[in-house]
Amino acid sequence: MSQKTHFSDEDLTAFLDGEASAELAQKIESALEVDAVLMKRLEDLSIPVDELKTAMQQVTDQAPSLPDVLIDRTLASNKSPRSLLYAGSLAASVLISLVVGGLFGKTYFAPSEAQGWKHYVAAYQSLYVGDTLGNIQLSPEQIQKNLEDISGQIGFDLVKMTADSELSFKRAQLLGFKGKPLVQMAYLSPDGQPVALCIIRTNKDNTETIGMEKLEGMAAASWRKNGYAFLFIGGENDRVIREGAARFQALL
Repeated sequence: MSQKTHFSDEDLTAFLDGEASAELAQKIESALEVDAVLMKRLEDLSIPVDELKTAMQQVTDQAPSLPDVLIDRTLASNKSPRSLLYAGSLAASVLISLVVGGLFGKTYFAPSEAQGWKHYVAAYQSLYVGDTLGNIQLSPEQIQKNLEDISGQIGFDLVKMTADSELSFKRAQLLGFKGKPLVQMAYLSPDGQPVALCIIRTNKDNTETIGMEKLEGMAAASWRKNGYAFLFIGGENDRVIREGAARFQALL
C-alpha cells in the first residue's frame, strides 16, 4: 500500500478557495477518493452556513456584529459625522450577526484559523437579500467620501470600480481579515440580486484567467492582478458573475 500524502491546512484552504496549483488540486482530489480522514478535515474547514442562516432567522432584531477575523473597520477609519452616520445606517440594514454563541450557547461561526478569506466573504455574502442593499440610499457626496476614505486604506482606486453600467453600486465597506484590509463593494444586479466585489492584498502572482466556482451555493469569480486578489460573488447566475468579473477586470 502506498504511503498517504500529508496535506497541511494551508494546502487544503488553498484547495477550498480555488487557489491551489493544478498539481496540488489533482493530488488532493485523488487522495479524497480513498482517504476518509482527509475528507473529514475538509469538512472541518468548511463553514456551517445553513446552520448559521437558521440561527440568523431568530436574531434579526439584534444589532449586527462581525466575527473577530472579519473585523468591520468602517468606524475606525471614518471619523467624520457623515461617515459615522453612514456606518450606523449600514449596521442597521445589513443584519448579519455572525457570532451568536451568547444567545444559543453555541458559536456558529468558528472556522479554523487556516480558513481562507474567500470562504469568510462567501458566508457573509450569503446572508444578504435584495432589501439589504435596496434600503441603502447614499447621496453622491456620501458615496464619494465613502470611496475616498476606503481607497486610501487599501491603496487602490475604488472609484473606477463603480463605472459598470449594468450594476447598481450601493456602497463600499472596509473590513479586515487577519490583519489585512479587505474591501467589500456592494451592488445590485439587473435582476435585483445582491452581489459584491471584494478586494484584498496578496503576494501571489497574477492569474491569466478568471476562475469560476460555487461558494456557499453562490456563483463566484476570482482573479489576481498587480498585488491584489479579487472575488466577485452573489446569486446563482453564473453568466452575470462571469461577465461582470470580465468587465471589472477590464477596468483595472
